[in-house]
This record gives sequence, C-alpha cells and structure tokens, in this order.
Amino acid sequence: MGKMATRRDFVAATGLGVLGLAGGAALGLAGCGSGTSQGNASAQASEVSWDEEYDVIVVGAGLAGLAAAITVATEGDGATCLLLEKSDQPAGGGNSQFSSGSVTYTDDAEAFGSYLKELRGDYTGTPDDILEVFAQRSAELRDWVVGLGADESDMKFTNEDGSKRGEFGELENSESYRYMSFNKKESKSFTHISHFALSVVEAHADVITEKTKAPLTDLVCDAEGAVVGVVYDERGKEMKAKANKGVIMCCGGFENDTVMRQDYLSAPHAHPVAGINNTGDGHRICAKIGADMWHMHSCAGFWTNAVSLDGEKYCAYRKINKQNGITVGINGRRFYMDYDMAVSGWPQSDELVSLEGDVGCRHGHQQFGGEWPLLPLPSVMWFIYDQDHAEDAYTDGTGDPVADGFAVSADSIEELAALIDVPESELTETVALWNSYCEGGKDLSFHRPPSTLNPVANGPFYAMKCCCELLNTDGGPRRNAKAQILDTAGEPIANLYSAGEFGSLWAHLYQGSCNLSECLVFGRLAVQSALGIA
Repeated sequence: MGKMATRRDFVAATGLGVLGLAGGAALGLAGCGSGTSQGNASAQASEVSWDEEYDVIVVGAGLAGLAAAITVATEGDGATCLLLEKSDQPAGGGNSQFSSGSVTYTDDAEAFGSYLKELRGDYTGTPDDILEVFAQRSAELRDWVVGLGADESDMKFTNEDGSKRGEFGELENSESYRYMSFNKKESKSFTHISHFALSVVEAHADVITEKTKAPLTDLVCDAEGAVVGVVYDERGKEMKAKANKGVIMCCGGFENDTVMRQDYLSAPHAHPVAGINNTGDGHRICAKIGADMWHMHSCAGFWTNAVSLDGEKYCAYRKINKQNGITVGINGRRFYMDYDMAVSGWPQSDELVSLEGDVGCRHGHQQFGGEWPLLPLPSVMWFIYDQDHAEDAYTDGTGDPVADGFAVSADSIEELAALIDVPESELTETVALWNSYCEGGKDLSFHRPPSTLNPVANGPFYAMKCCCELLNTDGGPRRNAKAQILDTAGEPIANLYSAGEFGSLWAHLYQGSCNLSECLVFGRLAVQSALGIA
C-alpha cells in the first residue's frame, strides 16, 4: 500500500491555498481548501491586501479566548494580539459568564490524570496525552491565576484537603480534584473568573486589541494549507487580518444551532440555557479547510426544566425542585428516575456514592441500568405535584406557576389529565402507584432516594410543562496535546489552534468545573505552542 495522502499533499497538488473572490475585490467564504470561487477569479493568500497584522489572532472572548490573549500579553515578549468577539459583550457571548465560575485544579497531577481516564471510560478516541497534559497544567492553575493578580482572600478553595469525592465519586482518584472560585457574596474585587480575566486583558491594551461585534467569516491559508490570517466583519465592513504566528479558535459550542442539535445530539427540542451566540460558526469554517471533528455527541444537558404552556418562555435555571413530585410523559407514565436534582452534587455525599444512592443527574448523565449515559428525553413532559408541596416545587417568578403561565391546576387527578391531554387511566394509576411507594418508603420502579418520596395526594393538583434543557456542547475540531487543530488525516493544520468547549476533550463523563479549567489550560497552551514557548 502506498503512503496515505495528507491534507498538505492534497492542497499542494491542487493549488487550493486560495480565498474565493465575490464581486471582484471582496473576499468571500470559500476558505483555505475550497476548490470553488464565488466569483470568476481567485487570489493566493500572498496576494491578499491585509488591513491589519498581529502575531496572534484569538477568535472568541469567552474565558478560553481571554486566557489566550492574557498569555500573549504576559508571556509573548511583546507579541501582539487581536481578540475578536462576535457579540457585543467584552467577555464573550458564550457560556463562560453564565457558568458557576468555579475552576477545577489539582495538587496531584498523576492521580487527577487517572481520574480523567476513568471518566473517559471506553471513549478511547481521546488519547492519553491530552488527558495527561490537562492534568499536568491543572496542577499549575491556582498559582497561575494568583500570579495574574487574583486576591486569594477574595476566593474560596474547595476540597483542599482531598477529603471529598468528585462528581463521579465512585471512580478511583476522584478526590484528587480541587476547585476555586471568587466569593460571590463577600469578594471585594471580582465575583466571577471571567470578570477577573477580562480585567487582566484590559490592563494589557497596549498589546491586545479587542473588537466586539466582529464575527469571524473565514480563515486565510497559504498555498500549503497553513493558516496565515482571518477575515471578519467589523460592523458591516469586511476586514482581513494577518496572523504571523497563529490563530486560536475559542468559539464555544453549537448548542444554539437548531440543525446541529438535530444532526449531532438528536435533540431539536432541547432548550439551551445560555451561549446564545454559540451557533457553530467556527465549526463550519474549520470544516471547510479539512478539520476533523470529535465528541460531537457529547454535552452537558438533558435534564428537565419548566417551559411556559405557550412555549414562549422558560423557567430560570434550576428553579423547580423535583423532589416535590413526579415527572410523566404524554402517556401519563413515569419513564426515568425523575429526581434529576443532583446535577451539582459534589463534593459527593455517601448517599449519592453508595450503590443505593446512585441516582440523580450529573451534568445530564443520569443513572440508567447502573451506568451514566445521556438519556434522550421526550419533547414534552409534565411535572405533577400537589398543594402540600406547591410552595417548594416552583421558586421562580411570582412563585405561582399557574399565574406565570407554566402550569395548570385541578381539584382531581382526572381533571388534571384532561387539562394536559394525557390518558386519565394512566395518570391516575401512575399517581396511585407513586403514593404507594411513598407510603412504603421505596420507589420500586426507579429507585429514587427515600428522602425524595413525597406523595401527590392532596388537591388541588398541579401539572407543570417541562422541556429538555441543555447547558453546553463539547464537540468540535479535533485537537492534540499541543492544542493544534487536526485534519482528517490526523495531521496538524499549521498555525491553527483551539481551546475551551470548541472541540473539548470531554468524550463521556464530565467532572463539574472542568470546562473552565479547560478554557484556561488550553487557552494558555495554544498560545505557547503558537509562539514556540510551550
């Protein structure tokens, strides 16, 4: 067999290191490796008339992009950086600002790396060296953040003594995780890691040029396929910026692209909690130049939250308390272990780690058959509870879900079934069976913890409409342990790097607070690789 042709061989043989030209002079979206043009001519990247020139260009100003820009400023020995953000938010329009703000770190890189491999499980497409470099760099995070000027007296550090177990506490070495965050209630300076990182970026305005409302529209490559610059839109004006050392893609996920949710998650009905600007732009741009994709199935999500009866608004994040009732589908039956409230259940209690307590939801992964897959949830679900638990079940808005348009109520279960159009016989049987479990102290169908067995017995009764909720996706261009983006032959695309949730390392189970760690670790690593200082 002959040698497998690489992307570079293909580009060199076909002379596709071009950008398409639309209407003569304007650069179109044909990209580095496209053999088509939107006009009648094409130009080599060497012939492009650049509007700007920087050493490093960072795309996306979430925490990953901020970390990359900070690294250029603090470790780049005078290197310059262009930081592009498509939203009007200086700290990005993705998920970073909507997260808890907690960052995982470790004091034992070897043990933490072992835990990461346990979380990966059988998803061996993520190589060991990616997890090992993440573990090694996570051991540097606390010192790095403090070294940038964070005041430790304004922060809290959890599990410093290693006495608690991680989100998947039954796995070996889960206690090796630590996490840090700014104290939201008592901090004298910052309340979130993103706000702190933005302040560091702003302090280095001499070498970092940040532009908001400036979405990337294309990458520019040379004749051999190396990325040499970008095209972006600056408030309606097309701009071409040269990158002397590299382009760092920090574009987040695709949770707010309806078609991509259908194609990769089979969840067109899922409701994204945040990241309104995470619409897969960077994925499509990188795909055009031959980037390979991985982890497109992986996400944090697929628990339930309330949606208004008209489908127009959503209950605030985690504002319904599922221990106060049961969840049924349109057939009137329970269909899963419907206490999905343990999404932030770490440090783990003995109840949650014990065999009898392996229940709940861990960032969307739900106990199912003794394992923790992502469950496909129905498009419509109903949370059923009674008057005795009405005060605690819904804690959003006015506190009255009927008045707020999220629920209906009735004096009997039969009347309630008619209002939500589920079979009366099924719903009454489901509620009766549930009440018998509550009386006996055991959920024999789905094994909810005894402390969550609250009967649905005293009217009026409530039915709150629920939807499947999604926090973030992990899929995107495949990266290596140097943060380089790889093509479909497994070769690095020269001068192109990524960080954060844009092609995240998470393939299977996820330890909470590690997404922000990955932003910091790979944002820094990508720039160090681009500048040759890793």
